Amino acid sequence: MFGYVLANASSLSKEEKETYKAHYCGLCRTLRERYGTKAIMALSYDMVFLEMVLSDLSDAEETKGTERCVPHPVKEHGFVTTRFTSYAADMQMLLGYYSLLDKVRDDGKGKSEEKRMRLLLPALENRYPRVSQAVRKGLEELTDKEKENERDAQLMSLLFGRILGEVFVFDDESFFRDDLRSLGCGLGRFIYLLDAWCDRVKDRRSGAYNPLPEDITENEVKEMLVDAAAAASAAFERLPLDQHVFILRNILYSGIWSKFKEGGK
Repeated sequence: MFGYVLANASSLSKEEKETYKAHYCGLCRTLRERYGTKAIMALSYDMVFLEMVLSDLSDAEETKGTERCVPHPVKEHGFVTTRFTSYAADMQMLLGYYSLLDKVRDDGKGKSEEKRMRLLLPALENRYPRVSQAVRKGLEELTDKEKENERDAQLMSLLFGRILGEVFVFDDESFFRDDLRSLGCGLGRFIYLLDAWCDRVKDRRSGAYNPLPEDITENEVKEMLVDAAAAASAAFERLPLDQHVFILRNILYSGIWSKFKEGGK
């Protein structure tokens, strides 16, 4: 259900592309350092967006460097990390575990990897008790509703949105916690609905759960997506961002729509 919070690279300048890629590589590097090479399989641009928002909001000091890595062993490339890169990496693993657990429940694949990642949970739960509890309880409620075959797509998207909203709040004492929570919630709603739209044909064929009615139109889905994106954007614009604001706006106003524009294929 991740991988939708992307930039529209065609609308970024060369410098902006390099900055965006450097933050991605910084997150990839941190995942490898904290969790091993296999962890980069969980990497998504969604958490890059989170890291860049939190870093910009706090004017976090950046550590820059160049390296060669397993995915790109020939040419050196730049990377950027901040104090929020580790948080984004930890959230990637926390959410990645539950995403993998969902796949194991659905088709039985990935059992050995799920067992390996499960060993990481106690440390993550101790480090981030509020977020970990919100993610676990929120996903349990979402799973229960799926078992009940809940058909209210707006309700289901809100349940997922609340989970991501908590992930976006790094510090619950922050002055900006409410807007960060609203930003994450709006994005979560958008991700859930877009994922349901993109998977609708596959889910019908397999009989898997999908909250969208079979006769729903593209315009009806778009209306729900616009509402979710508008809520996220309103919260985003209330945040005093400046360093990466053009890249982040590109993602929020253009990039997240790319897979919808592809027709959900």
